[in-house]
Amino acid sequence: MLRSWADPRSRVAANDVGGYAVLLNLVHVNINVSDLDRAIAFYERIGFHVMHRLEGEGSDTMGPATSRGAVMSLSDDPRASCKIELLKWTPSENEPPRERSPYQVGVSRVAIRTKNLLETVEELRSRGVEFLSEPHEIDVVGAKRYVLFRDPDGTLLELIEF
Repeated sequence: MLRSWADPRSRVAANDVGGYAVLLNLVHVNINVSDLDRAIAFYERIGFHVMHRLEGEGSDTMGPATSRGAVMSLSDDPRASCKIELLKWTPSENEPPRERSPYQVGVSRVAIRTKNLLETVEELRSRGVEFLSEPHEIDVVGAKRYVLFRDPDGTLLELIEF
């Protein structure tokens, strides 16, 4: 039986395996960067703050590399529970392309909710953020409008108003 996304039974069924919830929420999105200080400054400019710094921590699953990084959040608001984790790996295999296609395989973009998109765009423009276009009006699952921009390494970011 196909159910609507708004049907609470669908959400429970999707997260229920063996009588207990398996998946709870998205915790963080990892963004590899070429210059950690530049990336932190950019994400602070758009409203994130550093919660934790990572120094020299590596992972056997990632190969023989070390990293520096930062875990960042928009606020202490529980609705802003998803964090970003910026990582600068050493040695870097190669620098990421400056412009990545929104159609490439993998994470295409990271969307960030805002209450008033037009005000947010004007505020971020005053802080030097450049947008790819003017905001687009939409009517999708309660969303009203969105706009796209890139971080210093070309990662596509989206502001979306609900």
